[in-house]
Amino acid sequence: MSHPVELINIQKRFGSLLALDHVSLSLKSGQIHGLLGENGAGKSTLMNVLYGMSRADSGSIHIHGKPKIIRNPRQAIAHGIGMVHQHFMLAGQMTVLDNILLGDSRNSFFLDRKKITAKLETLSEDLGLQVSFNCTVNKLSVGQQQRVEILKALYRNVEVLILDEPTAVLTPTEVSQLMKAMLQLRDAGKSIVFISHKLREIKEICDVLTVLRHGKTVFHGDARSVSADEISTHIIGKNVSVPVAATTRTTTHPISSDLQTPALKITNITGGLLKNISFQINCGEILGIAGVDGNGQEELEQAILGLRSDCIGGISFMGNDIESLPTSKRFDLGIGHIPNDRKLMGLAGNMSIFENISLKIPFKSFGIVNWMAARKQARELMATFDIRAQSIAVPVSQLSGGNQQKVILARELGLRQPNLVVAVNPVRGLDVSAIGFVREQLLKLKAQNR
Repeated sequence: MSHPVELINIQKRFGSLLALDHVSLSLKSGQIHGLLGENGAGKSTLMNVLYGMSRADSGSIHIHGKPKIIRNPRQAIAHGIGMVHQHFMLAGQMTVLDNILLGDSRNSFFLDRKKITAKLETLSEDLGLQVSFNCTVNKLSVGQQQRVEILKALYRNVEVLILDEPTAVLTPTEVSQLMKAMLQLRDAGKSIVFISHKLREIKEICDVLTVLRHGKTVFHGDARSVSADEISTHIIGKNVSVPVAATTRTTTHPISSDLQTPALKITNITGGLLKNISFQINCGEILGIAGVDGNGQEELEQAILGLRSDCIGGISFMGNDIESLPTSKRFDLGIGHIPNDRKLMGLAGNMSIFENISLKIPFKSFGIVNWMAARKQARELMATFDIRAQSIAVPVSQLSGGNQQKVILARELGLRQPNLVVAVNPVRGLDVSAIGFVREQLLKLKAQNR
């Protein structure tokens, strides 16, 4: 096997935080390389260096044995390196075809769109990643948008394809199809970097594994040579058992709805994809809503939070009609929200950890904020939720995806105890220990009948 890409002794600091400590990685053609580690271990930072989205402080990148400096993603693509980010980089108002063609320096002034579409349709059918090229991106499901990102990279003839948490929000069917496509690409000689926290998928699909911990390589070897438990030990740094909350159901005795006021009661909500949806959830209960993405979950989430104006029906929270209340008032009443897309809905990227947590700050009296108490609480939450950063002053845009998710969790679950939590994929992008922690927090709220 040839080595299309080698990263040698990559070091990267963010202030006093050493994100990458002389990490080396060799990618081979015709191989799926699993890259693992806890949130903040350095996985995405290393790949961002390779893709030109971040510059290493020291170290070098070799492409087919020759040292190269990659200053931006355009140069990375020119060297045959493509990346599909956990949060997609697509223009929602543009068609699939226009998104694929956008920024392609190979295009001349006149485009044969019919010919290009035919080529893309053949590529998508061969890989089982079919999508409508005339459809606007904002009308596609998450899984379909991911297909667009993959096709966009492959259309540019990349040799190395980086997939950052590609299965985080896919349905089982979509995961299966993605796996098949990855194997086809591997057999065609592509080099694939697969970043994931899902050990079953890692064991199923990868040929070789590299594990990072605190910015250092702690394991590199054949994927078949280690068990899932051994991988977990390398990731965490100690033997770890799966939390009880992650594998068992607690025995509960729900309070009869005749004896208590429902925490949330939805009556005949209609709007968008929703048609006469009714249900209720009592205090001390967790209601799971399942379904293939794009079947009304987003509309229901928005209706509960007051983010849709086209929904009609009844919404009652703790016995009070909140249908006419704005979102901010619903939050003030004790509704917490963990959104599906943390970057779009949950965080302000240029603001600090402290500022993002303080968006729902309770430390105020007569409109005056007690900033000393607020900062103290933010530091405590940063420690409690294991948010890995230099300080609460670090912009959340500099955090890994998993640590960004922890900021949201700290604000919504830790800043004050909510009476209701609307959680959409709350463990998206989190490692095994963080997943156990989130489930523990949700069960703790449930046990407190909140």
